[in-house]
Amino acid sequence: MIFTYEQPFAFVDVETTGGTLGQDRLTEIAIIHYDGHEVSSYQTLINPECHISSFIENLTGISNAMVANAPVFAQVASKIHTLLEGHVFVAHNARFDHGFIKSEFARLGMPFRAPQLCTVKLSRKLYPQYQRHGLDYLVQRHHLQMSARHRAYADAHALLQFWQLLNVQFKAEHLQKTVKELMTIPHLPAHIDNEEVDSIPNRPGVYLLYDDTNQPVFIDRGNRLRQRLLTFFARDQALPPEKSIAAQIRKIEHIQCSGELDALLTEIKMIQQYQPVHNKPIKYGHAGNNLKDWPFRNLAVLHEVHKTHLIRHWHYVGTVQNREELQQFSGEEEGLFSKEIYKILVRQINRLVAV
Repeated sequence: MIFTYEQPFAFVDVETTGGTLGQDRLTEIAIIHYDGHEVSSYQTLINPECHISSFIENLTGISNAMVANAPVFAQVASKIHTLLEGHVFVAHNARFDHGFIKSEFARLGMPFRAPQLCTVKLSRKLYPQYQRHGLDYLVQRHHLQMSARHRAYADAHALLQFWQLLNVQFKAEHLQKTVKELMTIPHLPAHIDNEEVDSIPNRPGVYLLYDDTNQPVFIDRGNRLRQRLLTFFARDQALPPEKSIAAQIRKIEHIQCSGELDALLTEIKMIQQYQPVHNKPIKYGHAGNNLKDWPFRNLAVLHEVHKTHLIRHWHYVGTVQNREELQQFSGEEEGLFSKEIYKILVRQINRLVAV
C-alpha cells in the first residue's frame, strides 16, 4: 500500500520582515506541488513595501536591494491563490506561514483558508524520542539536503525531502492515520469565526465562553490556550446534543497570563466572579497531612514573567508586581490552598525562591 493523496500537497515556505503577524510582510514565497511525484514549483521574491532590518537581512540573506524590483504581493496574489487552491498546505510551523499568507490576502480583501499539515507536529508525532523538531534539527537528524537555509525554496524542498523520507521509514497505513489525526480540526460553534480562535495564543491563559445573554457559561484554563480550546470543542462534538455546550456559545474571550499558576489563579477568580453554569464549584480545603514537607522556613516566591506569587506552606498568599510591593507585604494573609495549586507548586518546586 502507498500513501493515498485525497488532495495533492503544496509544500510552502515564506520569508518575512519579522515575526509579527499583521505588521510584518512577506519577502519571499516558495510552493512545491507534490502528489507522490514532484509536479511543479514556484518561487518569487516579494517587495514587502517596507524596510527590511539588518537583522533580517543577515538571517535570510534577502536585502532591500534584492526586493526593490520584485513584485508586490498584489501583483502575484491571484497566481499564489491558484497554486494553493485545492491543496493541503504543508509547512514547518504551518500556522506561521499560513497566517502570513492569509494576512497578505486579507489586505487585498481576498479570503484565504487552506487545510494545513504542520511538519513540526508530524515530526513530534512520529519521532517522540526526540525533544527538538525545528527545521535545522530535522536537516541534521535526517541528513536532508539544504542549499540555503532561510531561503524559501530551500526550506520548502527540505520539507519535501522529509516527507519522502517518512514514506520510506513508516508504513503507509500508519502515515495515513497520523496525517488524518493532525488534520482533523473540530467544528467550531456556528457563531464563532475561525479567525477569532486563530487569534488566541498558544500560551498560558484562560478562556471564557459566553451564551446569547452575554454571560459566561464555561471558563477554563490552559498552558497552550488555543489548543486547550480546540480540544474542548473536539470533546464537546462527541457529546449528545442535550449535553453539548458549544451550541450555546455566541462569543469567546481570552485572558493571557504570566504562567501556569497565574492561569489557575485567574481561572479561580473568574469562576468566583461569574459562577458559570457548566463549571463545577471550586473546592478549597486545608493542607492536611498527606503533603510533601514545605522546604522553606516561611515565605517563598514564584516568578512568572512580570508577576511574583507569594507562597507559604503550599498556600498562595498574594501576588506582587515589583520589589517595592514585596517589601510592603504584611505577611498576615491566611492564604488559599487547593489541590490544583499544590500540584503546580510541586511541579515547579525548583523555581520557588525563599524570601
